[in-house]
Amino acid sequence: MTVNRESKQHPRAPVQVASFIYDPEITETEPPDHVTAIPEGPQSRSMTALLKAEWFLERSLYFGLVLMGIGLAAIMFVQVLLRYVFALPFVGIEELALLMGAWFYFLGLAYVTRNGEHIHGGIVTLLIKSPRKIQGIRLIMTVASIAACLVFGYYASKYAIFEIERGRASSYMRWPKGLWSASMIIGFAGTIIYLSLQAINQIIDLKTRLSIVKKG
Repeated sequence: MTVNRESKQHPRAPVQVASFIYDPEITETEPPDHVTAIPEGPQSRSMTALLKAEWFLERSLYFGLVLMGIGLAAIMFVQVLLRYVFALPFVGIEELALLMGAWFYFLGLAYVTRNGEHIHGGIVTLLIKSPRKIQGIRLIMTVASIAACLVFGYYASKYAIFEIERGRASSYMRWPKGLWSASMIIGFAGTIIYLSLQAINQIIDLKTRLSIVKKG
């Protein structure tokens, strides 16, 4: 099937041209845009105030990702030098790598959820043509994701608290293992916050679409 139309899919900040919210473009009509935690366009006063407060969370996640990414690359470089140049491998670097990797992963989980740039399945847009139904299904998927994150976050928190209370330490550096486990708590908490914002925006979008239908 040949489709001649201009796609409305567009890159999103901060990566611009290299990142897209993508749906398969083999349908006859353009699927409705994904509604994310951070809506585009003019907003109500309450939403504007909420987004201003969210800015601090976004900056914390962003700089945390930058710090952990640079730190992880740096210690891997140092480990290569110590192991293969000076023949003095430092076992503690392996623990530091796992620590930074865990924080990088779970901070990234929340940050990607904020921008709605995680992997999307496109089967819905192939089988369903109604934009309202598509957005309704996406809302259900968001609610299901919140439920899953609540379950996983609960057990992650339970495990982290268990390690902190027991005073468990890493094998070589003897650092509190709660430092590793805390990344899961922060990651799931941030993800739940952004999925909740996304669900609110999806509900607003659905109400707007329904009101347009009623007026029509």
